[in-house]
This record gives sequence, structure tokens and C-alpha cells, in this order.
Amino acid sequence: MSGYDCDNPNLPLCINDGLKMKYMGNTETKETPNVSRTSWPKTEAKLSLGQKIEYRRELLHRRRRIVDTEFTLAMIGIVLMVVETELFISYGMEKVSIASIVLKTIISVTTVILLFCICLNYYTGAKIKMVDAGLKEWYMATSYWHWFGLVLELLICSIHPIPGNIQLPYASPDGVRRTVSLDAVLSIVMVARLYLVAKFAVVHSVLLTDTSIYSIGALSKVKINTLFVFRAAMRNRPGQLLLMVMVSTFVVNTWAMRACELYYERGNYHKNSYLESMWLVAITFLTVGYGDRTPQSYCGRYISIVTGCMGVITTALLVAIIARYLQQTRSEKYVFNFVSRLQIENRKKTAAANAVKAVLRLHILRRYGDEFKGEIRKLKIN
Repeated sequence: MSGYDCDNPNLPLCINDGLKMKYMGNTETKETPNVSRTSWPKTEAKLSLGQKIEYRRELLHRRRRIVDTEFTLAMIGIVLMVVETELFISYGMEKVSIASIVLKTIISVTTVILLFCICLNYYTGAKIKMVDAGLKEWYMATSYWHWFGLVLELLICSIHPIPGNIQLPYASPDGVRRTVSLDAVLSIVMVARLYLVAKFAVVHSVLLTDTSIYSIGALSKVKINTLFVFRAAMRNRPGQLLLMVMVSTFVVNTWAMRACELYYERGNYHKNSYLESMWLVAITFLTVGYGDRTPQSYCGRYISIVTGCMGVITTALLVAIIARYLQQTRSEKYVFNFVSRLQIENRKKTAAANAVKAVLRLHILRRYGDEFKGEIRKLKIN
């Protein structure tokens, strides 16, 4: 081994040969261990700064691929669920038919794969935090909120219509008792998987993938996370983001309201048409509530509550955006203050000139004696 080989940063000090440890500084062997990317997960704490940044970039790309898979599986499951629901409420397909069982089976398979991807995503996120903090093991970078988020996501994404026909006794608000399918509640709750759309948009944001932005955030002690990306989007494109939220909320809640009503009020298609459901969701979202159209099932009432809450939140964001647009910019404030000072100076000069004119007129009037006492008294009062 030459003297220059000892300066090789990829050459370890010792290698383990069975039960013996060989020192590499005095040996003449030509074998140099190859430190590749496949060995990174075992030596994160010993990586240099450049290797850590490169390894972190690789983890970010891995997490992006995982989230893309989650998003695809979630969308496939939701589309199949909507198809199965529409076949049931509009075309009378039975829950025990072959088509329904096949569709639900595919939904169940995609759900299992989705749950596995969620666990893999949290594991990759823990490894990213481990690299950022310079820890030795990935579980050292986790917290109670990390595990709580994992359990919550698994719970939300695990809910889906199960193959078969599970029926429960149901009493409507009018007191009518019947046996209904449980798929209505499972299908509506399954729509909550749409939160993965936000996660999909976040992982594809430049703010999370650009190394320079991450370095600036680390130096400034600012966490480049999902909340940071959302705030940046609200600052750069608040109108587009708010419009997208409003439209998506309106469309999803309209379908959910119609599905709830037709599941428990089958046959009444005119009263529970898309137009009627859109009207009910619109007046609820805008917190108007005329009362001419009300949900006839408990499921529809819960959808109305969720719609009203989302309408209040969206209205608050809209007011904040409008208030920010109405605020003056720094240049406008400078011009406004300059003009205001000029107007104040002009008013002072005008008042001073009026005072001088009043004093001169009072002096002239006093020279003419008592015939101008009324006007003199008026000038003194002013």
C-alpha cells in the first residue's frame, strides 16, 4: 500500500476477518473495501456531510415513490368504491352478486398494499429524521406523535366496504325501522383517503426536494415540512389553493350526501338527485340554511355537519386572503404617508394664513370705531 492510499477516505482503519481484526495501515494488500450506497443505512452516523446530503436526497426520492404508490392505490380504491355504490343505488345491483364481490375484493387487496406502503413511508420518514439529527438508529428519531400519526393513518385507510352483505337494523329520524347495509357508512368514510392528495402535492414540491432550500432552512432553524409547504402555497397562490379546496369539498360532499340518502331512502331518486344534493350542500357550505331541503338520514345529517365546518374554515381563510390583498404594500404606504404629510403641511399653512388675515382685519375694524362691534366680536370668538 502506498502512502497516498492511506489518505483514501473510503479505506477503513480496520477490517473484521472472522475473529481477528486486521489493521489496514501497515498491510501491503491491494484489497480496498468498496463503500457504496447499499452500505449507507448501516453507517449513517459516520457519513460525511456530502454523503449525508446525498443519502438524504435518495431517501426523499424513495419517499416520493412510496407516496406516489399510496396515492395511486387510494385513487383506485375510491374509484372502484364509487362504481360499486352507483351500481347498487342506481341499477339495483345486489351486494351478494359476483360483480360486487369482485369489486370489493380488489378494493380490499389495494387497501392491504396501501397499509403496507403507509408503514414503509413512516419508516422512511424516520430515517430522514435520523440523518438530519445524526442518530444511529431510526427508532431514536420517532416520537409519540409519530406513532400516533401512523396509527391514525392506518385506521383511516383501513376502512372500506368488505366483500359480502353486512346488514344492521336502522331507524330513520321519522321512526321507520328497516335493515340496511353497512357499506354506506364504510363507503363514505373511505372518501377520507383523499387526504393523500395533499401528501402527494407536498412530496412533489420543490421546497422538500431542493437541497439548497433544506440547507438554508437548517441554518435558519426552520423546519421544511408539510406545514411549511402549505403556508408557502397559501402565500404564493392563495386564490388557486382556496378555489381547489372549495370545489373539491363541494363535489365530494355532494356525492356523499346523495349516496347517504339513497342508501337509506332507495327509490326516491327525484328528491335525492344530484341537483337537489348540490343545493343542500351549497346552502350548508355557505352557512345559509334556508330549511327548504333537509337530509332525511342520520348519515346525511353528519355529512351536513362536516360540510358546515369546512365552510366555516374556508370562509375564514377567504376573509384572511381578502384582508391581505386589501393591505397596502410598502411602496404604497410610503407614498400614502408622504401625501398625508403634504396635506397636513398645507392645512397648517392655510390655517396660519387665515389667522394672519383675521388679525389684520380685526386691527382695521378697530380703527373705524364702534360701528363694527358685531363683526369684531365675531372675529374674536373665531
